[in-house]
Amino acid sequence: VVISNNKYIINALALGAPTAIATMVVNTTAGCAPLARRLDGVAVGSEDALGGSRRLVSRRLSSGSLSCSEFYCVGKDLDKNFKSISSSGYKDKLTKCKGYISSDDLKKCGKDTCYLNAGKYFTSYVEERPIIKGGFVEGAGDAGGGIIALIFSLLLLTGGLMGLCKILKFLFLGAVKKALIKATRMNDYVAILGGVIMTVIVQSSSVTTSALTPLCGVGALPLEKMLPLTLGANIGTTATALIASLSSYTHGSIHIALCHLFFNIIGILIWFPVPLMRRVPLGAARLLGLYASYFRLVPLIYIIIAFVIFPGIFLGISAVFDASIAGGVVLLLVVLAILAVFEFWWIRRGGCYRVLSEEARQESLRSLEQADRELRGDGPTLEAPDAASV
Repeated sequence: VVISNNKYIINALALGAPTAIATMVVNTTAGCAPLARRLDGVAVGSEDALGGSRRLVSRRLSSGSLSCSEFYCVGKDLDKNFKSISSSGYKDKLTKCKGYISSDDLKKCGKDTCYLNAGKYFTSYVEERPIIKGGFVEGAGDAGGGIIALIFSLLLLTGGLMGLCKILKFLFLGAVKKALIKATRMNDYVAILGGVIMTVIVQSSSVTTSALTPLCGVGALPLEKMLPLTLGANIGTTATALIASLSSYTHGSIHIALCHLFFNIIGILIWFPVPLMRRVPLGAARLLGLYASYFRLVPLIYIIIAFVIFPGIFLGISAVFDASIAGGVVLLLVVLAILAVFEFWWIRRGGCYRVLSEEARQESLRSLEQADRELRGDGPTLEAPDAASV
């Protein structure tokens, strides 16, 4: 209803345009225009060799000859997307190389399919075609429609979470309260397994975490139990990729799916089994919640810094390392020095208290503890973070 994308164009763009390969020998009897003689990559044959050869090719093409001066090796996945984008265009516009170029040139493609004009097809049917093919945002174009759909989806997500939070709060204040309190007493590793099972069932970690987050907000679910459930959801969400990879059963798809799985497992092994390491994400979550309770833009700022700025900085450092190791080392040291100076000012020089005073921190912690006691009755209260921490 809102937006419908052409997934085949998206897949083709992700795979990338095929690379042109210069033809060494062509079959002129099949309709190919003869290749101009080359010397060090420049065609020869007139006083203005380059211009003359272009005019020669132009005359030959206008007379009906086929340009076979280059060919493209198209992989199996890209070839499937070519066909799915336009079956008629795939049949009428693409010209296979067999019969037009030599067998030595054909061998360069290996198991890939060889086409004479795959580059032109990619430009016309992939790059120049709109990605959005339906929905009420179709008329706004790819960029405009994408922005409108993003804003609309964020509004729906926010409204849905607000409604879910109110419903869960209402349920929590009733008979469900006792059951939830008992559930929070389960073993942490059982909680991880529970998060895995829930996410495998719904096939989305976002659904699991979106349902559990309001429970933390109303005090039904301690932060210490939210962590293992979330970690389990991160493992459970890899099931979707694993199932999809097994359906195609290609080396690349299984490789990526296993990378996704082991990335999450290794992260859990680093941050969860050791209690000292477990305090880091828990403390960071409490601290972020403390600032967010006073400054509503903190979550947005956190998302921008954690998922846009930091990855961009480290991606830039990686690019500099590829160009020059010395330059990459210098840039990395500069970034680390800036972070060290900021941390020194923020922690040692009291910069954090200029943003939020110690009195405000203590008052917020007391209010949180009181709310926890009221919601959970005699249940255990959350361990309060040190107000002197960042």
